[in-house]
Amino acid sequence: MVVRIPFKWRILLGIALGLVQAVCFPPVGFAMLLPLCVATFFLLLTGLKSKLAFVVGFLYGLAWFLADLFWFTNLFGPAALSLCAILAFFTGLFAALLVWLQRRLPQIPAWLLAAVLWTGVEYFRSEPFILNFGWLGLGYAVVNDHLLARCASWFGCYGVTFLIVACAGLLAGQVSRGRPGTSGGLAIFGAFVLLYAIPLPPPSIERPLHIRLVQANSEDDESHFGLSQPIVGSPVDVIVWPEYSFVSDPRHQPRLWKKITSVARINHAYLLLGAKDEFNPADPAGYRNTAFLLDREGRVVGTHVKNHTVHFFRDGAPGTKARAIPTDIGRIGVAICFDMDYPDVARRLAADGAEVFLVPSDDPPEWGAVQRIQHRMMFQMRALECGRWLARADVAGGTSLVLPTGREETRVSTTAPTKLDVTVGRLSGKTLFVRGGWRFGPFCFVALLGLCIWGLMASRLATLIKGAI
Repeated sequence: MVVRIPFKWRILLGIALGLVQAVCFPPVGFAMLLPLCVATFFLLLTGLKSKLAFVVGFLYGLAWFLADLFWFTNLFGPAALSLCAILAFFTGLFAALLVWLQRRLPQIPAWLLAAVLWTGVEYFRSEPFILNFGWLGLGYAVVNDHLLARCASWFGCYGVTFLIVACAGLLAGQVSRGRPGTSGGLAIFGAFVLLYAIPLPPPSIERPLHIRLVQANSEDDESHFGLSQPIVGSPVDVIVWPEYSFVSDPRHQPRLWKKITSVARINHAYLLLGAKDEFNPADPAGYRNTAFLLDREGRVVGTHVKNHTVHFFRDGAPGTKARAIPTDIGRIGVAICFDMDYPDVARRLAADGAEVFLVPSDDPPEWGAVQRIQHRMMFQMRALECGRWLARADVAGGTSLVLPTGREETRVSTTAPTKLDVTVGRLSGKTLFVRGGWRFGPFCFVALLGLCIWGLMASRLATLIKGAI
């Protein structure tokens, strides 16, 4: 059965569908609807040529991204439309490739082709592409410790995306043509809903660490010190301050550095803080966004330079290393804010033996609630992929604790300066994702390129055969 809908109606339905898909992500978060939304999108592409499929896919994506990323306007003003259009280009590209390859490679099951293409395009958009913006990847929508999300510990966020799109492809195939292999589409969707509804059991706290997460802005330096004062009966092992706790290199200010190191000594605890590592004070950009780990005596025992600096903002020279810091309380994995928007830093830390993730972060006060929620999902995904407890100290509202199952266990309820005392466990096992499952996303991208080459060759071969006859 071919869906026969006038093109103008497909455009309107594509826009409406994009708006419905936006509801699958926070702040609403009806992720259970994702396979239905994506399946309906596939049906809208049935019978279209590649160029028209691109138009439907682009408008579907534009409506989706504009609805979910409306907060772009707070950062970029009218340019937000251009950024959303760039993101929507990739849903249009997916649609065009899907239609084109379905005609040239009919021997490949439609659900498998769709899953590989979507995952490959999402990976390229999130990492190799120059803007490498991974927000709203489909896998992030189901991160909150459902049994379904567990496959992220096998093949990462992209593995979850693949599963969602494969389910959608099976559903669409059952509705449209009933091809072999799609008859179980409804059963698979039922399994998807069941897995989504079953929660993962809470993890036990093994080899506990007591951590104080201090939330304060760099414009209010005194809050860092005031909130870090020892509390009788509540000793801590580590105190974590946010990213850019100081917007200069505190080591170049002896009085300030002495005050900072005294926090570690007074609490007899490690202190992790974010600041600048200035290698050229004469150049405003001549610094590295760095997290410094001080031991109980106030000595620097390890640093981490932010690998993924923020687009469009001055954020220092990026680092390239992600190594666990050995201490007498275990191997500490340190990352900085935007590092957790990508899988690689957390994965390399876990591969190097990091037993817990401690993350200084900077989600600024001007961010809205929706922007914060969408960003938190990425931290949750990193904890889930690597099977690690993750504690984050933010400047204004993102301070939180995430379980190895991906669920956010607790967070602050204010953007004002405050502290959050949490207990985390230290884990040393490596998930399948860390051991090699992280290659699934790149594999799908390489498979996408291979399919495109195969499609071109198949088309040319058919033309040659036709000409010979």
